[in-house]
Amino acid sequence: MSALTHCSVFIFVAALCSNACAQTATTAAVPAAVPTPAPTAIPTYDVYLADLLDGKIANVKKVNANVGYHNQPAFNLTGTQLYFTSQQGSGEKSQMDIARYDIKTGTLDLFQNTALSEYSPTVLPADQALSAVVVEADGKQRLWRLPVTGEPAVMLPEVVGVGYHAWGPADDVLLFILGKDEADHQIAYRNSNGDLTTLARNIGRGLAWRPGTNEGYFSERKGERLALKMYETQNMQQSAQLVLLPETAQDFRWWNRDLLIASAGQKLHSWQPGDKRWQRWLDLSEHCDGSISRFSFSIDQKQLAFVCQPAAVKP
Repeated sequence: MSALTHCSVFIFVAALCSNACAQTATTAAVPAAVPTPAPTAIPTYDVYLADLLDGKIANVKKVNANVGYHNQPAFNLTGTQLYFTSQQGSGEKSQMDIARYDIKTGTLDLFQNTALSEYSPTVLPADQALSAVVVEADGKQRLWRLPVTGEPAVMLPEVVGVGYHAWGPADDVLLFILGKDEADHQIAYRNSNGDLTTLARNIGRGLAWRPGTNEGYFSERKGERLALKMYETQNMQQSAQLVLLPETAQDFRWWNRDLLIASAGQKLHSWQPGDKRWQRWLDLSEHCDGSISRFSFSIDQKQLAFVCQPAAVKP
């Protein structure tokens, strides 16, 4: 499995490093009496799919077939398929590929079976292809285009260290770019001309565009919490803090133009622009005994995909 650019930081999988990465990070001599720490295990995440109607869910089922890291779900434009990052294999031979789940038939396969690790599948607007973060053979993380047929290709060759991305309405994109440490990670905006503007550092991973606007949303760390912020691309104006995200929240998506949804604990919470507080929107505790992280809605809003990190199993 290809090593991430920064071994010490959680970007896609908590401490997702191969043994080679762990060895690189521990080159100092270790006293004989002190055992060398074992490489950090890849945590387990599961992807679930549910029908969504009138604020309630039904027919909840786990989509991934094997135990491991399965995360970052995204529906296609017709709501007939669900893509997600899926761990293939285990140990040193494991890697991350984009899985494809056919919602009607229940069949599961790989979108493309490549030799590289791929993350963050995102449907390209008006295109039968995905964009994804690819960990290249030399460890660089860049944004690639993965077509249904044909060869994958680098999309933004000059932008290295991409962690996450979200496409805007004008062939523009918000990017989470790795820094030298957690406080140095940055949110950047790239317009259709290729101009890259740094918006913030010491940030969260969430990125979302408000429907029908030129407003891109991200989060910036404020003490122990994350604060929601907005960048309006037409006037190139950045907002002040809009609201603190719910405690422990990282991930958020717009339900519609007037309602933002964020995950925290076992629940989804809602926020309307201008409000100072979040409201409980959906309780998923019956289906996840651990915590909810990423989630996605089908374009017709009739289905919800969500990721659950199961509670730790006690010995």
